Amino acid sequence: MKAETARPSSRLSRLPSLTEILALGLPLAAAVGMGAYLVSGLPGGDDAQYARARDDIRALRSVLLFSPRGMPGTEAGLGALVERGEIPFLPQDPWGRPYQYRNPGTEYAYELFSFGPDGVESKDDVIAWNLYGGR
Repeated sequence: MKAETARPSSRLSRLPSLTEILALGLPLAAAVGMGAYLVSGLPGGDDAQYARARDDIRALRSVLLFSPRGMPGTEAGLGALVERGEIPFLPQDPWGRPYQYRNPGTEYAYELFSFGPDGVESKDDVIAWNLYGGR
């Protein structure tokens, strides 16, 4: 009786060519690289702090836009949302400062933003109308 020899599976018998590896690998590497750039695209900042600031601004913007009493003016500020019972408290930005609000704004109908890590209006700000790009 003759022993049967195991045959390799047809899927495993052919190794991918260099061209096939490059065709799949280069776009994957580019996608991973672009994702890393987009996540850390803001200058010199801690990604978690910027992410939290963006989340806070999105939440505050939603409350402002859907407020049954309308958007408060600059003088009343975001504190009016707490006084009116629309939010339980006013969060500080991740750098320990209050979020900034102007209504009417200087460039847009209203402006909602964080000064970012440096605490002054500059390119590292997190702004409601451009959450990932700053000023």
